[in-house]
Amino acid sequence: MLTLIGSAAAKQHFPDFREPKDIDYHSANPCVLITPEGEMRRDVFTDVRLAQWNWGEVATASELYTMKVSHSFWEIGDYKVRSANWRKHMSDVVFFQRKGVEFNRELYDILLPIWKDIHKKNPTNLKQNAGNFFNDAVVRKYDHDSIHASIAYNDHPLYEDILVPGEEVMVDSTKFFAGMDYETQLQLVREEVYATALERIMIPNDYIGSPSQAYAWALQRTITSLFKGEWALWTVLNYDTLARPDCNYVQRHLDNKNLLIPLEEA
Repeated sequence: MLTLIGSAAAKQHFPDFREPKDIDYHSANPCVLITPEGEMRRDVFTDVRLAQWNWGEVATASELYTMKVSHSFWEIGDYKVRSANWRKHMSDVVFFQRKGVEFNRELYDILLPIWKDIHKKNPTNLKQNAGNFFNDAVVRKYDHDSIHASIAYNDHPLYEDILVPGEEVMVDSTKFFAGMDYETQLQLVREEVYATALERIMIPNDYIGSPSQAYAWALQRTITSLFKGEWALWTVLNYDTLARPDCNYVQRHLDNKNLLIPLEEA
């Protein structure tokens, strides 16, 4: 059976959803749709694993939202369009979140392996020291941990509270999900995003540019590259709350510049 998905399905549930540019279906069985000349393009995605779920003719709002969430960890398309595609995708996630649509974990666990097989991505190795973990193509001016210290909400970066004993990068997820209240969880994720925005965008450009745009870019990188598994999922499920900075993080960083350690001295 074909199930209507995508924006055309969302439009049936919410008339204020964006206008569809094509009509998408999926099915557990291979099939081909022929689009009559002059009509909106019709596409179908097939995968036998979709049969694990009892789909109807039109995906429900919860199914559509869950599908969007399950796609959020990949930037799809060529280099020129993938960020724009991701932002449009996440605007749909926010739409569903603001409508109070329910996330379905059972369906998510069916869908995620399908996208993993299609959009393969190398996992981040957290079991390494901080020096190796942060040693990439970015030209860094300050020790990474000292940047964290400069934007911490409290007297130390919150990630330190959830590190696995003896590790510099690897964290204990139970300390986050079971040991922190919601506001502290939000602050921990924001600290990660602020540090990434500063280290990758604002500091290399001598603080010239938009802190909000740098934050949005860093949040995207956090979801698609830095965080994995339950961490990335939690961030997406709280994306509408996290989508904007909750403070002038650049000013906080500059006010605490005495905490920064130049790499020559690190």
